[in-house]
Amino acid sequence: MFKNYLFSAVTMLLFTQLSCQQPPQTPTTTPDISAFYYPIEELEEERVYEYVVVHEGKEYLSHYWSLKKEEEATGKQYLISKGYNQEFEKDQYTKELILNDGVLAQEYELYQFDSVSQSIKTYPNKLLQNIVYPFYPSQDSVMAYRYACEMRLPPDFLTVKLIRDRKFNGFTTYTYEGKELEAVVFVSEELYDIENKEEGGFWKQEKLTKEIYAKGIGLVQKEAQTKGEKKVEITRLRKIYTKDEFQQLY
Repeated sequence: MFKNYLFSAVTMLLFTQLSCQQPPQTPTTTPDISAFYYPIEELEEERVYEYVVVHEGKEYLSHYWSLKKEEEATGKQYLISKGYNQEFEKDQYTKELILNDGVLAQEYELYQFDSVSQSIKTYPNKLLQNIVYPFYPSQDSVMAYRYACEMRLPPDFLTVKLIRDRKFNGFTTYTYEGKELEAVVFVSEELYDIENKEEGGFWKQEKLTKEIYAKGIGLVQKEAQTKGEKKVEITRLRKIYTKDEFQQLY
């Protein structure tokens, strides 16, 4: 049960870290899917995405994800993201560099309250491969974009390693708030190595996922299935708030 709980926690923490292997080029034979990522130019004002887990037809709050664009004097644009749990406590932070052909993760941090010091502590993650989203994905069915990171998760500080191989799976449609929107699909295989302090070595967990990005919105749904199991966990976008609306929630 502990392993399942830990694995679920790791999966939630990595929900929006959907990354690739090398910066793609922009050949004319590949589609431009930049409009399906989060709407960068519209995020000068912060927006907060509310995600829920769907179980037996009912929705349960999963987490919040705030997004805001920042631009340096040099002209470089960044997407700053902050994750909040069900209690409105900030537990994640990411900084992504926006390029012409994709998005690169620059920083990824976790936060947790430390009962000894009575303060929030920061736990940086080591990014080994850092492309978040390709704007011109390959049409080759065997081409996979790889994301890899290594972290030490509190409170037990277990070392967790993740390798995610993602493939562009084509176009679809998605209904959000009664409107049918154009969307794109990515499928991936995820391999987790979770440190086993009791017996030594690592637990290995494998998952298959399907991610849907709607045009003008971004990530709207993720389906995840542990290899060898029938259960599929569905996490979807329920609502988008302004900064003021989000503050009014708590």
